[in-house]
Amino acid sequence: MRGLSRLEPDWKIRPFLPGDAPAVRRLVESVWHEHFHQHPDPFVRDFIYTRLSDVDSAQTTYGDRALFLCAASEGEIVGSGAIKSLDHRECEMARMFVASAYRNRGIGRAIADELIRFARTAGYDRIRLSSNNSLAASHRLYERLGFQPVPAWDPGGETYSRYYALRISNPRR
Repeated sequence: MRGLSRLEPDWKIRPFLPGDAPAVRRLVESVWHEHFHQHPDPFVRDFIYTRLSDVDSAQTTYGDRALFLCAASEGEIVGSGAIKSLDHRECEMARMFVASAYRNRGIGRAIADELIRFARTAGYDRIRLSSNNSLAASHRLYERLGFQPVPAWDPGGETYSRYYALRISNPRR
């Protein structure tokens, strides 16, 4: 039945490639600007601009037991997300951004699912992440994925952020 067939998405998830850094940087800056360009605290407003060196050096920062993914549509990067190793048992989900015109298409969920699958396969026990307090849609996604609120690991971070963790292996290991 033609009306019941599922359409293929107009985007694909793929690994970060050499040369992707400028486009990912533009995506991150655009999403940050969308949400925080008028934030009263300059710390929040300018936070992302001082913390994008990991994108510029992604080949090494996200190298060993790590993964950086991009969602691409018609050659344009419209989403990103990464798993970064913290130690042999714990990793961090970071750089989860989706361009506003591409939200509500399952891109964030698809990236997160791939990152969780990767972390599980890589042998991690736990994934942590932090997210700005005002990003309610992101929090709903993380909670649907099974992430649970945890205490802040950055001193004073709870002022602006929520902290989550997801146990992905047998805790009796």
